Amino acid sequence: MPRPPRTDYPGARHHVMNRGARHEPVFSDDASCALFLGALADLPPKFGVVVHGYALMPNHFHLLLEVPRGNLSRAMQHLVSQYTRKWNRPHGWDGPLFRGRYRSRLVLDDAHWTHLLAYIHLNPVRAHLAKTPDRARWTSHRAYVGSESCPGWLTCSDLLERFGSVSAYQAYLRDLRTGERSAPADFDEESLWARGPVPPPVPEAPEVPAGTVPADRALAEVAEVVGVPPGALAERRMGRGGNRPRALAAWWLQRRSGLTVVEAGRTLGMAASTASIAIKRLVAAAGHDARVGAWMDRLESHRE
Repeated sequence: MPRPPRTDYPGARHHVMNRGARHEPVFSDDASCALFLGALADLPPKFGVVVHGYALMPNHFHLLLEVPRGNLSRAMQHLVSQYTRKWNRPHGWDGPLFRGRYRSRLVLDDAHWTHLLAYIHLNPVRAHLAKTPDRARWTSHRAYVGSESCPGWLTCSDLLERFGSVSAYQAYLRDLRTGERSAPADFDEESLWARGPVPPPVPEAPEVPAGTVPADRALAEVAEVVGVPPGALAERRMGRGGNRPRALAAWWLQRRSGLTVVEAGRTLGMAASTASIAIKRLVAAAGHDARVGAWMDRLESHRE
């Protein structure tokens, strides 16, 4: 029987997991966990994948991945092959390390997406490997709560924004553990590891705001406001202003031209995760940086 095709498309969100072959542990010590995370760190720069969360258990892993380029298979092939090759050598093992192809489940519902972060971070607690999520070393939880720095390849901001704050995220985990909160009604934990194809979704077209203009016009408006040539907006550094004009261009391409974060980033030569973070930092800076606030006000006047 032929293998079911993968379901993937640009911008898809996936819950990815796999178990060790022959029921053997694949993360037997700290060194192997660090080795896997080293390979995982390759995915954003090499494939444009946005890593939103992870949990490494002794014989399996969970990943929350967003794929702006729709290239999950290529990214996972790289991750698994790199880790397998580097793990096999010192352990004297030859052949596949994981049990067949990885599992991936498309995540279309925002409530499921946020719940999945809590679900994977509670895995070590449910398995009695750690008393609390804070004591589980090999998950992304501690980066989310700030007890350790968030590495550059991990994106915590998107899901934290969905929760509202770090304390709201912590309260969500606490309520799940005490039973005061339950999973979304149609979240089926038992089906996560099930085999079989996932019906392809029909993604809704993004809503395009009224009064949109071509991207080149939007960039010209940004260039006029910040006082640089339009072509300079794609440069990584622009003197005293740093990346602020570039971030402003990404923000304005969304608002003025109706582009997605992926499209705005591509226009400016930025990875989707980089563009997303830059936009969020720009909006946050507007509250205390008068120059950024003035830039944004001047651009908004074009829409009036």
